[in-house]
Amino acid sequence: MINIPITKILFLDIETVGGCPDLESCERFSPEIAEQFEKYFDWFQKRFPEDINLTKDDVFKKRSALVPEFAKIVCVSMAFVMDNGEVKKQTFLGDDEKELLLQVRNLLDRCHKLDFYLCGHNLKNFDIPMLAKRMIINGILPSKLLPSYDTKPWEVKAIDTKEIWQYGAYTSIGSLDLVCSTMGIDTPKDGEVTGDKVHHAYWVEQKLQQISEYCEKDVDVLIQFIKKLKELK
Repeated sequence: MINIPITKILFLDIETVGGCPDLESCERFSPEIAEQFEKYFDWFQKRFPEDINLTKDDVFKKRSALVPEFAKIVCVSMAFVMDNGEVKKQTFLGDDEKELLLQVRNLLDRCHKLDFYLCGHNLKNFDIPMLAKRMIINGILPSKLLPSYDTKPWEVKAIDTKEIWQYGAYTSIGSLDLVCSTMGIDTPKDGEVTGDKVHHAYWVEQKLQQISEYCEKDVDVLIQFIKKLKELK
């Protein structure tokens, strides 16, 4: 089912937070971004109707991490499997987003030269555009390993496990937690820090190390899932 050698796959996951702790601080330190958030607040309400009774500040804290223009990347974890089966992992984390992204790009560029494929869950709709846009915003030319507007379909080197799981039914459910539960893989979503708590964990609790551990668990799960798919007969 997965014909690409597992030794040629770079497994990746990222963790994002809102670019500011809350809307008030955004208005103070990034007034132009805060103004854009106000303009797009209706979009957030339509995109997330379950938030209809939340204040603008609560929506900012809950959803800004999902939109590159309002977000900040605080952790990127990547791993690959060696010929002997050993997993090599590297995690980049920190408060300086530009420095983090420069390090990430350097590794992506090296992997691009070695003909690696990227692998992640919801990779094409979240991780890739988030990484690319945040690099551009920080004045960094995105790695060629990240597909762009002019990348031909047959040149895209990205394995999206959500896309695999949905099997062409793009309206079907397919969270990583659901995939893990159905495939007998320990879910990474039952720890102290999970996706919906990352913003608070970073800005309020300063739990950057715990965020990185959560990010690395997602990468471990991706490897296990791809291995299970490659074992299918």
